[in-house]
Amino acid sequence: MGRNATRRAARAGLTKEMLLPLSSGKVRALSLENHLAFATVCAGQANVGQIVNLLRVIYLAFYLRTETTSGATLRIYQQAEAALDACIGRAESGERWMLLDDERAAVERVLAIHDEQLVAVPKHRYLAAWDRLQRFITSTSGSPVPAAQAE
Repeated sequence: MGRNATRRAARAGLTKEMLLPLSSGKVRALSLENHLAFATVCAGQANVGQIVNLLRVIYLAFYLRTETTSGATLRIYQQAEAALDACIGRAESGERWMLLDDERAAVERVLAIHDEQLVAVPKHRYLAAWDRLQRFITSTSGSPVPAAQAE
């Protein structure tokens, strides 16, 4: 069976709705939720809920990284995750939940990529990434983003 025949067979059970991108209303709602969490963290008014939201964005974007050309670079996700890890570390030391300037830029890059993904990705791929995220959350595994190699 050729590659195209395999793809057709795999998609044969999918409904039209699952093959189409997410609805524009769903995309707007998800994007708004993500950007509000980011703005709250940037304003120094965040709590663990906004950080969890942003980690979810990073991991979903990582799982969907092959869906857009701008999301293909692994380093983008490593930097954003490191930024949130640093924010968490500062909060655990009694400081406010906030990002430094370079950390903001790293997280903002992933937010922009994820916005592109939400517009482009078929619903079935988004749901598959969501399922992977749920499995990660319930596992005892470390980050799904591979660690950066020491240079």
